[in-house]
Amino acid sequence: MVAVLDVGNTRIHLGRYGGHTLRGKWYFPTEKKLPVAPLKAVLADKRVKGLSVVSVVPRLTRQIVNLSSQYKLPTIVVSAKIDCGIQFAYKDPTTLGADRIATIVGALRRYRRSVIVVDAGTAITIDVASNAGRHYGGLILPGMHALAEIMHARTAQLPRVEVRKPSNLAGRSTEECIQSGIFNGTLMMVRGVIRALGKKYGREFYCVSTGGSGSLMARYINEIQKYDADLCMYGALTIYYRNVSN
Repeated sequence: MVAVLDVGNTRIHLGRYGGHTLRGKWYFPTEKKLPVAPLKAVLADKRVKGLSVVSVVPRLTRQIVNLSSQYKLPTIVVSAKIDCGIQFAYKDPTTLGADRIATIVGALRRYRRSVIVVDAGTAITIDVASNAGRHYGGLILPGMHALAEIMHARTAQLPRVEVRKPSNLAGRSTEECIQSGIFNGTLMMVRGVIRALGKKYGREFYCVSTGGSGSLMARYINEIQKYDADLCMYGALTIYYRNVSN
């Protein structure tokens, strides 16, 4: 078995895989310190033979690597510095987020097609790659909850609102107007980006969403064909197998 840690800005996902099958999964809020007890319980399991880490929180990455060294497990940290099996169009691939690398690799491995990946979390990242493993690049947008916080924090009179689908496209109160701007505006923007990428590259892409708001995106954007909750972990697992022989 291989343990996989997906450390995001809001949540930590911990998975345990047998082969390519997810056997167990846990979630924890991202805080200053690791959830050491449950992580130790997984790493101490004699069936676990290695660890793959995909992290966008450097201080926690260091803690994870230090902890895994206590168990003498083969450990990889996903980045463009290791063999990920894809070609990067990025001017400096080392600046490409580990989560984006993992979701691209996971989508290409799982769906075997040219893909557009929408990862909707604290930020929304949209990445596009060919079935030959060429990453063309992507976009980064603020997530819905981040937009709600920015609107409240950076203005004198706009209230903090719950992020949800409003009753009306044209709001009839300040709260509804903000909700519609965030919810409907974000969906329209993502839908437009997906369509524009298809036109730019002149091919059909299989579009998959993931992340905390990924299921919502899939529900309301017809261009998204699949919601895949564990895509990032699956990609990190794929990269592990590419670099480590157990």
